[in-house]
Amino acid sequence: MALWKPQGSQPIGPNEHLGRRLFDEPSLAGAQDQKTIARLNLRHFEERRDGQVSLDRLGRTNVDKSVVRYLRPRADRAGSRFRPPKAFNGWAVLTARKFGSPPAPAPASYALTVIASPESGTDLDENTYHAHISMPPNMECYSMALHLRQLFEAHGTIERVAKHAAPPPPENRFPRLLLTRFRKWLIERRSR
Repeated sequence: MALWKPQGSQPIGPNEHLGRRLFDEPSLAGAQDQKTIARLNLRHFEERRDGQVSLDRLGRTNVDKSVVRYLRPRADRAGSRFRPPKAFNGWAVLTARKFGSPPAPAPASYALTVIASPESGTDLDENTYHAHISMPPNMECYSMALHLRQLFEAHGTIERVAKHAAPPPPENRFPRLLLTRFRKWLIERRSR
């Protein structure tokens, strides 16, 4: 199947699947046997940079695997730019119509408009599938994050990605060399 590519800033269709990137977030230190929280982390939806919440256009009518393959290296790179770096885990996915007409009981003033905003650049800086939501003027970033988390939890899905295998740690050759020499010495001593 050919890669779906929106033309320029082609308007977002009502059936388009949009995703918010999910990264590893630190958790509280405590007992190792704590139950994990079954909710999405609010920090995934906080956006303080410029009043715009970034999203990825993942497909016209469903999550398109070729688009995911295109976006994955860009998301991994974005995670590596955090301090400390965070692993990319996937997307929280929601169809565009749920932003424009949120299901009851959400207030009508919370209807959000998703705007296509492709990013130009070279190599991994380019993202033709970028979109954003502008925060309403009467809403602060924390309220927006709560609203988005509620929408994604109640009406969305999670698109997980396979973890990259961690590179093996560099091999320390000194202990092996020491062990080899000890074995040789032991064999020579026994043969006397």
